[in-house]
Amino acid sequence: MKKDDDKIKALRWSYEIVASEKLGSIKDRSYEELKEKLAGYLNSLMLSDYNKLIAILYRIDISQEKAVAALAENAEKESAGETLARLIIERQLEKEKTRRKYRSF
Repeated sequence: MKKDDDKIKALRWSYEIVASEKLGSIKDRSYEELKEKLAGYLNSLMLSDYNKLIAILYRIDISQEKAVAALAENAEKESAGETLARLIIERQLEKEKTRRKYRSF
């Protein structure tokens, strides 16, 4: 249960950073619904404002090279937005894990 809560927290955090808007209550939204919303927003950025997308990835600490490699690797499996959403959520989870590790000292 704790791991699921962490995933939802990371996803909310990711969306709020990327889309600069609050998602509201998470109680009425599943992880998949939130991830889908983030992926949709990232897909629209890919088409309309690529520079903003790159700036967001930089801010979250995902290199353009890593993003391009993941997009190429997963092009047939999922949309670009889904791939980028997954990378962003994974990075946010890593950050949270590091914070917890050093918070205990």
